[in-house]
Amino acid sequence: MTAKRNAGLATTRQRAGFGRWATLALAMTLAPVAAMAQGVAPGAEQPQQPPVLPMPAVPEFKPLPAGVRPTAPVIGVFNTQMIMGQSVAVQKIEKELGTRREALVSDVRAEETQLQGIRQGILKSGKAPTPAQQQELQKRVMADRTKFGNRNRILEEDAQVVLNQVQREIQQIVSAIARARGMTMVLQAGTAALHDNTLEISNEVVTHLNTTLPSVYIPGPNEDPEEIAKSGKYPVAPFQMNDQGGEQ
Repeated sequence: MTAKRNAGLATTRQRAGFGRWATLALAMTLAPVAAMAQGVAPGAEQPQQPPVLPMPAVPEFKPLPAGVRPTAPVIGVFNTQMIMGQSVAVQKIEKELGTRREALVSDVRAEETQLQGIRQGILKSGKAPTPAQQQELQKRVMADRTKFGNRNRILEEDAQVVLNQVQREIQQIVSAIARARGMTMVLQAGTAALHDNTLEISNEVVTHLNTTLPSVYIPGPNEDPEEIAKSGKYPVAPFQMNDQGGEQ
């Protein structure tokens, strides 16, 4: 039934899309003709007021007989930002990644200082830099961009590897809580303009998260996450979650 309904919705959207396209195409076709009829050259049409068109009556649609009403939803709400902020694993990783980020910034600044010293040395010599000096300096600058850009990419990917683990665990925990409480709908707090605090399950999620996932895997400082993925040591993203909150 779901497949048929989805197929029906897809067909309806296709028809609606075709209808809009056909209307637009028809309007584009008739525009030059209408302009010529009014003595205006095509492409130089004057703005006009919307036309007043006849509105023939349509058949009256009468109320439908009472049908099967859906059951009242049992709703839960959770706040991912709050959960992440109170995750012990995330706090540990933030400290580790902060240290790696500071090391990268320090190395970049040290290299900039060295390059500046080389440039100043050339200027103090009173001679124009030789083509060999210019080429060597350019090669070093390009190599630095590659090296430090790669290190920055690895840092960003390290963070993503970590967050993926936490997010997947949160999804499993939320699904388990929803099943245990008979919830039929669970919303992110940011998607609900207003909700009763009794619907909140964030604190329960944090408790289970810190118990089941007190720490996460993070690639070593000299490891490239993409190379680890290629090695086959771990499954690779993206992970697809099944209805029970597990991995497929």
